[in-house]
Amino acid sequence: MDTRLSEKESQEAISLLKELIKIPSSSYDGRDIYDFMWNYIEEKGLEVETQKIENPHLINQNNLNLYVKLGNGKGPKIMLNAHLDTVICKEGSHYGAYSGEEEGRVYGLGAADMKGGCASAMASVLALLDRKEQINGELFLSFVFGEEAPFSLGTDTLLREYDLKRYDLIIVTEPSPLLAINDFCYTHKKIHKSKFPVPIIGAEGRILFDIEFIGKSAHASHPSQGINALHDAAILISQLAQFDIMSSIKMGRGHYCVLSIEGGDKAFTVPSVVTT
Repeated sequence: MDTRLSEKESQEAISLLKELIKIPSSSYDGRDIYDFMWNYIEEKGLEVETQKIENPHLINQNNLNLYVKLGNGKGPKIMLNAHLDTVICKEGSHYGAYSGEEEGRVYGLGAADMKGGCASAMASVLALLDRKEQINGELFLSFVFGEEAPFSLGTDTLLREYDLKRYDLIIVTEPSPLLAINDFCYTHKKIHKSKFPVPIIGAEGRILFDIEFIGKSAHASHPSQGINALHDAAILISQLAQFDIMSSIKMGRGHYCVLSIEGGDKAFTVPSVVTT
């Protein structure tokens, strides 16, 4: 059996990727991309199972996970997993966030993380079906919502519905190896010169902390009479590179990143409350 995509299959995967990039799909953009992918899968003759994401804190309440299950169940169980959402669009892209332009490479928001992974997973399933009349086992293709949003609600919903311990192999088509190239490794205190593609066994999760610093207000002309909460926050932030409170034997040391900081105002006073 030919294990590589044909030229036609590769071009179809690229075309799908470019169409996905053109659809805004942060957690604030509604479900257009899920409807598009739902229709695309059904046009390929596959049955789609949907799972609604319900959470009172979501701005849009119509978000979905999309699932496709194939095979007779009489053999290994394999899942391919990808998320259709992206981070929020920021200005400054040379090619345009939703252009899907191609100059030897495909550009746009989510081209790597991870609409490229979604298109690759979809192409792999279609190629397998084209080469085998029957799948002895189970192939579970899952496209989830909200990986780039707080709490990863799509994945959380998937985990609550399915016992993934029953699966022999789960492949998440994230671009983690590509994003990690020339990244500093805090576990080994060096930059790893990894080559893409390379599989990563396991991956870090994430924990979000809201930290509030309480100081004492005073007139800024006499700062010693107050306690500057912003200065205290800066001391903690400057020490993040030295933190090592959530390491594991298998995964090593994780990364720490300040996402936001709020506090103080334009008034001439010592900041008394800062949150980060």
